[in-house]
Amino acid sequence: MNRIFIAILLFSAAACMSQETVKFSDSAVLTRLTRDVHILCSDSLAGRKSGTAGEQKAYTYISRCFQEAGLTPCAMNDSSFLQSFPIENLSIPFKSNSFTIEGLDIAPRLHYKFSPVAYSANGRMEGNKYIVVDLSGFRKKQQMKSNTIFKSLRQVIRDAFQQGNSAVILTNEWMVNSQKTDSLYNWADVKSEQGLVISVNDDIAEYLQNHPGVNISIMVEVVRKSTIFHNVVGFINNGAPYTIIIGAHYDHLGTNSHGYVYNGADDNASGTVVALELARYLKQCGDKTNNYLFIAFSGEEEGLYGSGYFVKHPMIGLETINFMINLDMVGRLGCEGNLVTIFGTGSSSAWHTVYKETAHPWFHLRRMQGVHLFTDHVGFYQRGIPVVSLTTGFHYDYHTTHDDVSTLNYTGMVDIVKYLQGLLHTTSSKGKVGYHKIAGWYNFNANLKIVVNGIDHILMVGSDE
Repeated sequence: MNRIFIAILLFSAAACMSQETVKFSDSAVLTRLTRDVHILCSDSLAGRKSGTAGEQKAYTYISRCFQEAGLTPCAMNDSSFLQSFPIENLSIPFKSNSFTIEGLDIAPRLHYKFSPVAYSANGRMEGNKYIVVDLSGFRKKQQMKSNTIFKSLRQVIRDAFQQGNSAVILTNEWMVNSQKTDSLYNWADVKSEQGLVISVNDDIAEYLQNHPGVNISIMVEVVRKSTIFHNVVGFINNGAPYTIIIGAHYDHLGTNSHGYVYNGADDNASGTVVALELARYLKQCGDKTNNYLFIAFSGEEEGLYGSGYFVKHPMIGLETINFMINLDMVGRLGCEGNLVTIFGTGSSSAWHTVYKETAHPWFHLRRMQGVHLFTDHVGFYQRGIPVVSLTTGFHYDYHTTHDDVSTLNYTGMVDIVKYLQGLLHTTSSKGKVGYHKIAGWYNFNANLKIVVNGIDHILMVGSDE
């Protein structure tokens, strides 16, 4: 623990007032939200990447805030707020991965012209027993149609191997350029396929298309090692029969190859600090109709690992969970026309009444019936638990080093805190909220159309069947 972070903790210890002295005026809430964001986004936390020293500094601070708010540890033992779990990490050594093509004088460069996919087997292939799968129809942020039958990319790849191919080559420029953040490249916790799987950029794809059957040589080594991630879990036990879960992931992307920090102010320090503020409020507000379980998830950026682990290893019975609120990127109110989007409103018939009876904020609510596939409420919904997930929207700073503390709308975050306080008070008179299965999903990496042997397939990228 370096001197900078020790200074941060000393500052936070002085600034985080005791339970008895916490005030909830707009100015007091604004001060705490601003302070918490600046601490979580400090360069000394190095982007809060799961399994790193930066994650440790982040969960140490979140645990301290839970303790000072009066929450009870609800994890590995009575004295720790941490739920620890192992996850495989993936690395691709430069010296043991190569790709050459007959007729090309210069071999394609790793992570620039080609990259092995996370679930590729290790080994070497030479010759022309491969298939090129065109992913040029890939479009981010498109909505998945509920009436479409989807076939996973994994199954298409398996079909290719069953046809006698030794390698599958995926063609898509965006995928190669995003290899550090896309699950096709960093999703280590999956079984390897029976053959080699790589992706290539548009230049290589064009050459392969113009030279069908050209001989190639591919060598792949994907190295996996186990790393410990940490959820932070705090409980407000009011002795009620049901518990509301409020969650937000606190991890982010770490640093880039040039050493610049992905501070992740909106994604997702914003959701984390709003959850911390709700914990302080709910501990003192006197409403005891529900218990409250707060979870700061790790491993979201790597593939929803923290929330996925929790639903498989819950600290409370899943049948006692009333509903789950997820907060992911709630710090940029105004970036989408003063909209707050709420996913999952179709997961319970009660939500329509709850929204109608809750005091309407100055911002506009955009209620989406479907469940957004790539955030932490998904695992709870799949277990039959009603969910809602709030976001103030996407922006050009998403997953860049520009997502920093100066870009946030802190007064907007105060208003979101107040709205959630009202929503929770509205639900307090509803008892157990009923679950409703939703017909469709919202998938921002969807409507991926590829053609293999003349057959169209619509896929969910990264899905594992």
